[in-house]
Amino acid sequence: MKWQNLPRWARDTISVVGAMAVLLVIYDGFFAKNVNWVLVPIQIVVALLAVGVWSFFSYRSQQKRKLAEEQKQAAAKQRAIDREQKKAAGAKMAAATREKNLARNQSGQQQQRHHE
Repeated sequence: MKWQNLPRWARDTISVVGAMAVLLVIYDGFFAKNVNWVLVPIQIVVALLAVGVWSFFSYRSQQKRKLAEEQKQAAAKQRAIDREQKKAAGAKMAAATREKNLARNQSGQQQQRHHE
């Protein structure tokens, strides 16, 4: 399996736990007294599980927040488009009403001139 094919949370988990494992081995090798080397792989596996679970849920939560933010922005954009369409439709209706009123007023003025 290629490194790039792994999900980001898994790559981050392996990177972090790998660095922690190196530090653990260095500490146990140089500084610790009475090291139980059988526990070292168990500690690494437990760290992989703990950090992996935390990382998985963290990335999933981030994705949900990102998706919610994108949906919020899309809704705001749609509201702005709807508002502009309503504004244009209102302006069109107002222009049509003005034209109708102007035509009515002109025909009314012409009728008054005929009666004079």
